[in-house]
Parts: sequence; structure tokens; C-alpha cells
Amino acid sequence: MSEPNVMVGVPMTPNMSADIRMAFWCYQEVGENGWHLKAERGGTAARNKNVIINDFLDGDYTHLFFLNNDTWPDEGHIKDLIACDKDIVSGITPSFYDDFFWMGQIVKDVQIKLNEVPAQLTQAVRAGGPAMLIKRKVLKAMKFPWFDFEQVDVGAEKSEDYAFCDKAIEQGFEVWIEPKVVCHHNHNGVDILTMAKAVQCQN
Repeated sequence: MSEPNVMVGVPMTPNMSADIRMAFWCYQEVGENGWHLKAERGGTAARNKNVIINDFLDGDYTHLFFLNNDTWPDEGHIKDLIACDKDIVSGITPSFYDDFFWMGQIVKDVQIKLNEVPAQLTQAVRAGGPAMLIKRKVLKAMKFPWFDFEQVDVGAEKSEDYAFCDKAIEQGFEVWIEPKVVCHHNHNGVDILTMAKAVQCQN
């Protein structure tokens, strides 16, 4: 088996703001492994991801790893995801909307609660965008736009990450979640992971 050639893609906000720890993680992980970093701004997250995918397919990369500008996993976790050898696999990232949850869904339209994380690599129906690793064959088989927001009811949209997973599954690919890969999430200066872990300990 040949060595993986990974592109790390970061869809940026228009002002190019990024957590310094995410930037350092990219510098260290990409540099040490001889991989490639592609950051893109200029529109929505979906638009920026599609631009990144175009560049990815123009190269000889084997895997595309998406990361948000305010998230980062621990060192070596890309290799942990590569070792899973799945079409699409992601780690888990904490978020908050009314309550804390982990991005990704094992059951459709049901967020993963803090204390309901699977103990091992688990097949899912949707994966969160941060720490999402996608094999080249998936993106080659799917058509543009790979990522797009979808209207789900009046005034609401499905995230581009979940919509992408839905389309990939429709085309016969599998989505998995690797819970040992946990992303830090510093949203607007708030350390979501530390807060989520504190809530976990109380429950």
C-alpha cells in the first residue's frame, strides 16, 4: 500500500480569522508528513469546500481532511482516521445549541448526546465537518456541487456537511465516526470541549 497523500482543507471566514492553535496544528501536522494545506475564503463554507475539492481532484492526493478554522484534533489523529480505511470517517467535535452535543448522527436527525458517544468506530448516517476524512474515490464519483446547503423546511437549512453525507450514502458510500478522535472547538473564544467535558462529569 502506497503512502497516503493528504490535503488538509480549511474553509475560512471572509476575514481569514483562525484559532492560533488550529494554525499551529496544521503547520506541524502538514509539515511533518509532507502533506498539503489548502485554505479558502470568499463565500459560504459550502462554496469554499467545493473550491478546495476542485484543487484536491486536480492533484494526486489520496485523502481530503476537512477542518474548521476554530477546530483541531490532537497530533497524529489524521493517521488514526486513515487507519480506519473507510469511505468517509470523522472524529467527534463538541458543539452547543440549546444543549451540548457531538457533531454527527448515528440515527438520522438525532444528535449524539454528550454521554451517548459510542465506544468504538461506528457506522453513522452523518458526520460533522471538523475532522472529516474523505477518500478520493468518493469525491471522484460524486458530482459538483459536492457541498451545498439544502432547504429542509420553511426558514431552515440542513448543514452542508450533513447534506454531503446524505448524498454520499445515496451513491453507495459509507459514513463512519471514530470517537477516539476528539476535536477541540474554540468558538468565539469559548472552549467548547472543556465546557462539554465539565458537563459530562456532572451527569
